[in-house]
Amino acid sequence: MSFFNNVSQSIARRLSGAGQEETDGFVVVPPTPPTPTPTATAMDVDSTGPTVSLHLKQKHSSIGMKSDLSSNSFVASLTGASAVNEEERAPIDITVVIDISASMTGGKLELCKKTCQVLLSELKPTDRFSLVTFGDDAKTEFSLSGLTSSNKVNAENKVKALRTQGCTNLSGGLTLGIQELQSASSPNAVRSVLLLTDGHANRGVSDPAGIISLLKGCLSSESSANISVNTFGYGEDHNAELLQSISEGSRTPGSYYFVETEDNVSSAFGDCIGGLLSVAAQNIKVKIRETTGATIEVKDDRAVRTTSSSFTLQIGDIMAEETKDFLIEVFNFQSGGVAQVEVQVEYVDILNSTTCTSPVESITTLLPDDATVSEVDVYVGLQALRVLVANTLKTAGGQARGRNIKEAREVVQGCIKTITDESAKLTLGAGDQVIITSLLKDLNDCLSGMVSYQEYEQRGSKMMSMKAQMHTYQRCNESDETSYNMYRGATSSKAQYAKKMKSKCK
Repeated sequence: MSFFNNVSQSIARRLSGAGQEETDGFVVVPPTPPTPTPTATAMDVDSTGPTVSLHLKQKHSSIGMKSDLSSNSFVASLTGASAVNEEERAPIDITVVIDISASMTGGKLELCKKTCQVLLSELKPTDRFSLVTFGDDAKTEFSLSGLTSSNKVNAENKVKALRTQGCTNLSGGLTLGIQELQSASSPNAVRSVLLLTDGHANRGVSDPAGIISLLKGCLSSESSANISVNTFGYGEDHNAELLQSISEGSRTPGSYYFVETEDNVSSAFGDCIGGLLSVAAQNIKVKIRETTGATIEVKDDRAVRTTSSSFTLQIGDIMAEETKDFLIEVFNFQSGGVAQVEVQVEYVDILNSTTCTSPVESITTLLPDDATVSEVDVYVGLQALRVLVANTLKTAGGQARGRNIKEAREVVQGCIKTITDESAKLTLGAGDQVIITSLLKDLNDCLSGMVSYQEYEQRGSKMMSMKAQMHTYQRCNESDETSYNMYRGATSSKAQYAKKMKSKCK
């Protein structure tokens, strides 16, 4: 979910590709008058509005050239349309890949089996499902098939029959799960592997770098660009860094869930499935450029510089009602009275089965010949703090993995001070303050997981990997459905399915 529920209505409208021209990577799309729309319910798609809306904000609308400020921050926000109802949603292809090694004996595997049965009950006949297990070897228990009544019964029987055995051939299970999705001659638009393990890979390819290389090789073709991998680390004895890397290893990133307790397997799966069932757009490309000769930087690891003044980001998918914000810095202002940023987004509209290109949106900073500076936009200020938290957790996690616990704690403590100091300079509303409180809580949770290196190995590493990813991609990956998460609204599909699957598994 967005930091705010009242993101402004974008003027971008879906248009056909006719008459478009390419200019410095941007497609020229002439604006058209908006069509009046009827009032929509929370679960209806606005058929005349964009599936992905684009909106721009800037920290300061005016910066005097004689002031001490020599840069400005901008935010480009993408927001997915409201969710469709269950009957109208796009069908999905799902492969569940379950660790059945000896460590899963007892309650762990039984709860996973029950969760799979509940998952099957939630899927439609047009959805496809497959089941892969891995112990010493990887095995397809149920091949990718549409969930007709008879197929659903067969799949449920395969789930019920699962038993533990052997070690942990994670690489075999992962690749076999991907191959199941790739086996469909006419794949559904939304495809995902759900990989659950409670231990370290110790059969097949066990080196983390080798596993990631294998994953990227399996997903290298264009036909696999929309396959995501969602990972679930069960308990304390799994490699959080590896599972996070696996979830981010495809062009459509998935999520890493830290499943700390047994009874949260079902809610973690529910949160993930709820998101997959509400994907609004895929293959999203964001183009950003500065037009007046100033220097531009995009604060995102996915940003690729295409010219001296422009960047492109490939960000995978966006879910219904989800917002993605991209922080842009502009400095070295040129004479001429203004600085200007332009942004355009291209995407595949899953809800309407079309390819869309938005009109170019622009935002201008006035640069008068005086020392005045306009007020700070709170939204942009909060986004800068979010990016700071994500980067801090990545940095601290790297230091902690190197056993530099003291240094890692100091980095997190420094970020806590910065968040406290910088937020005090902003004029915050009640909702804004909730966000600051949430950011500080996440930092303090990670700090409590680094009391010692042993504590970091057992819990801190999982917490830091999960929260760093969450704030980077602005997507809930929380396994406990009762925990507050600023990216999972109370009425979202993710929240609803997390609660529903947890309830059905009790």
